[in-house]
Amino acid sequence: MKLPTTCGPSALGLCLLLSACASKSELPPPPPPPASAAHYSIQPGDLLGITFAGEPDLGQQARVDWNGMINVPTLSSEGNAEIRAAGSSPSALASRLSSYAVDNKILVKARAQVQVIEYVSLAYSVLGQVAQPGRYNFPRGVEPRLTVEEAIALAGGYTRLARQSKVLLKRGSQVYALDLKKHATQPDQQPIVIIPGDVITVSERMF
Repeated sequence: MKLPTTCGPSALGLCLLLSACASKSELPPPPPPPASAAHYSIQPGDLLGITFAGEPDLGQQARVDWNGMINVPTLSSEGNAEIRAAGSSPSALASRLSSYAVDNKILVKARAQVQVIEYVSLAYSVLGQVAQPGRYNFPRGVEPRLTVEEAIALAGGYTRLARQSKVLLKRGSQVYALDLKKHATQPDQQPIVIIPGDVITVSERMF
């Protein structure tokens, strides 16, 4: 594997990444099955959608702060109701919100529903030679599974300097070197699926 002859400050990270994956050209293992939504624990940074049956005016969105709390001002006459959300399942938090609304005499009977609109942990990164490098959330309404080609397409696709034969996929402490140019010409190949937390780096062509 040919590495750049010099590694300046801007290229040092890529050089180290290339060195780390020099002996790791195998494909990453299949992703584990996604966690059941019923067993999901709300995390700081998640965006929640809160509704109450028959009470459209009480619906709102709330971002879980980094202390694990949400503010639901519609459930307090004072306009401030902080409730712990992190660590609870959506259904458990809904029960807590229902009780809170009744205890504070906002509703006589309350039936809350909580939906996770945006999972803070369900993100991946695409770096290097793509049109729009950055951190991306998996599309809503589908399992958090994309092929590496789909992830690159959502980042605007390759630039003219992209080296499609050297795409790096970092998963945890492992780095895999992928030849997506070759992979695209072999229809019998298994799709390379990414999962939350993966980092994709498209290398630059060497002239």
